[in-house]
Amino acid sequence: MPQPNLDVVLLGPAPPYRGGIADTQWEFAQALQKQNKKVALWTFTQLYPEVLFPGKTQFSEEKVDSSVDIERKIHAYHPWEWKKVARAINAVAPKAVVFRYWTPFLSPCWTSIAQHLSPSIKCIALVDNWKAHEPKPWDQWLNKRFSKKMHAFSCLSTAVQEEISAATEKACWGKMHPVANNLPPKLEQAAARKKLKLELEQDYLLFFGLIRPYKGLDLLLKAMEKQPDKKLLIVGECYEKPEKYERIIRELKLEKRVDFQNRFVSAEEASLYFSAADALILPYKSATQSGVVAMAYHYALPMVVTHHQGLAQPIEEDQTGEVCAPTPTAISTSISALFTATRLKDCQHNLVKNQNNYSWDNYAQEWINFVWND
Repeated sequence: MPQPNLDVVLLGPAPPYRGGIADTQWEFAQALQKQNKKVALWTFTQLYPEVLFPGKTQFSEEKVDSSVDIERKIHAYHPWEWKKVARAINAVAPKAVVFRYWTPFLSPCWTSIAQHLSPSIKCIALVDNWKAHEPKPWDQWLNKRFSKKMHAFSCLSTAVQEEISAATEKACWGKMHPVANNLPPKLEQAAARKKLKLELEQDYLLFFGLIRPYKGLDLLLKAMEKQPDKKLLIVGECYEKPEKYERIIRELKLEKRVDFQNRFVSAEEASLYFSAADALILPYKSATQSGVVAMAYHYALPMVVTHHQGLAQPIEEDQTGEVCAPTPTAISTSISALFTATRLKDCQHNLVKNQNNYSWDNYAQEWINFVWND
C-alpha cells in the first residue's frame, strides 16, 4: 500500500497488462523515481471487455523488476467503482495524478475520477493519441469532457501537442516518445539471423507491432512487389482479419519473400528481429507518434516512415532514415534510397549519436519542470 504524501500517482496500463503503453507507464514511473519523486502506479482490474478486445490476450507473462508500487485498482467500465478510486487517491494525497489517455473510451472513467479528487491535486493528462485512428462521431465530445477536468496536458510527440493545443487553451507540453531503458541489448546481426534461421546475406525489411488498418501494411506489401531482391519480416499480432494480408501476399506471389509472424512477441524475441533486420518500415496511413520508432533508435535500425509529423520529425532532424508519402511507389522508392551506397551506415551512425537525446530520464526531468514550473 503506497504511503501518504506521494508526489505522483500514475493511472493507466501497467504490468501485467502487455503492450507499449503499459511498458512506458512503468518506464515513466522508474524515471520519475530517479528524479527523487515518490511515485505509485495504479493499473486496471478490468480494462477492455473481452468481447471488445481484438487480440488474443490483454496480459503478458513477462515479469518486471520494479521498485515502484503497482496496484490493480481501476475498473475502466464500471461507474460504481470510480468514486472509490478517487477516494483512495485522496487518502494518499499525491501532488499530482497522471491520467494516461490514448482512447476516448477512457474519458468517462478518467473524468469521473478527476472530478472527485481534492482541489489541491493537479490533474495532468499524458496523451498518446488525441484524434483516434478509427474515429467515432462521439470522440470529440468525450475528449472535451476529459479536457475540462485536466489542469494541463503532456504528450509523446509534438504532433499530438499541436492537436491538443488546437482544442484547448490549457498548457500542453510534448516531446518525442523516449527510448526504453529496459529493452534487451542489440545482438550482432549474424548471430540474430542464425537464431531466427534467416539467410545471412539477404536484405531484410521489418514491419513490427500490432497490425491495424491505419498502419498501412497493405501499402508495404504492394511496395514489396517493386523490391524483388529484398525480404520482409512481419512481426505482430493482427487486430483485424489476417486474411486481408494473406490474400495480397498470394496475389503478388510474395510467399517466398514474406515471413508473416502473426503473434505478439516478447521483448527478447523482438530484440532478435530488430538486430537481424537491415531497416524498419513504418508505412502508416495516419500517425501522431510511435513507440516502434523509439525501439529503432535503441537498436540503431534505419527507418523508412511515411510523412506524418509525429513519425517524420525525429527522422528528418536526426537523418536516421527516409521519409515518404503513404503510397506503395513512394515507399519502394525510399527503400531503394535507404539501401544506396553508404546511406544505411550513415543512418546507423546518426541513430547511435542521437539515442541519449530521447532518454526517459530527460523526458521525466522536463516533464517535472513543466508540471511544477510554478
